[in-house]
Amino acid sequence: MSLPEERLEILRAETEALEKYLRDLPKESWEDLPSACDGWCITDVVAHLTLTRGFNPSRVLRALQCDSSPDGLSPGLGLGDVIPVADAEEAIALRRALGGDLLAEFIKTSERIVDALANIGPQDWDKRVFRPSRAEPIRSLVDILISELAVHGWDVRSRFDSQAGLSPGSVAVMVERIPQRATWWSFRTEAGFASLPLRYRFEVKPPTQHRVDLVVTEERCYMEVASRDDAHVTFRCDGETFVFLMYGRIHPEVAIANGRMSYTGDPELAGSFIQRFTGG
Repeated sequence: MSLPEERLEILRAETEALEKYLRDLPKESWEDLPSACDGWCITDVVAHLTLTRGFNPSRVLRALQCDSSPDGLSPGLGLGDVIPVADAEEAIALRRALGGDLLAEFIKTSERIVDALANIGPQDWDKRVFRPSRAEPIRSLVDILISELAVHGWDVRSRFDSQAGLSPGSVAVMVERIPQRATWWSFRTEAGFASLPLRYRFEVKPPTQHRVDLVVTEERCYMEVASRDDAHVTFRCDGETFVFLMYGRIHPEVAIANGRMSYTGDPELAGSFIQRFTGG
């Protein structure tokens, strides 16, 4: 695991790269053009990123005072500070409210959160910051912000460049973080599907070498570090493909057909996985 300061530099680089890309994007490209994120146009994606960045600076400031509650928002820290949850409807509403000022607001809120994190001392990275799902260490917030920028930045760029990819730095962060994300929505299971837990292994190739198991039971699906038990099916791919799979940006069948992923093991169980896996 890289140091929090190194991850902050990745966040800064991702922020600057997306800001520049959006600045250079012709105005007509913003007009209701669908992104790679289902149901969102490009401006909805930018609005979502604006929201998620807007409410975080005040939360970081409170975390430094060992306050991880959702209350006590400081005034004057930006539009997103008063918005508790940045879901799809709120992103669309913000896009409509800001109109032509959306890009400027995105840049302002992005720079504000980077500046807030730049003042974090070595003793502060493990202080817990409020998140709607649960309080997490500030260092985890950096990883979340990197993931959001990288994936949603790709959602925009891939609409204009079919060869668009992810930066090596962001891939390394996300490959490491994926096992911590909830995965219950990633696989459609049902009663009677599996009499025993099924173990689907993912072996991620260097330089982001990683081995994790997606375990499927009748009741749930979860991810853990690869065990010593044999896997029913083992998938092999590079880090970027693994990220795209887990974030629902590429389907396993497409990844295999394009040569981005291979597998060994039970063909029938592999086929069931390919049919039922959705990512998210």
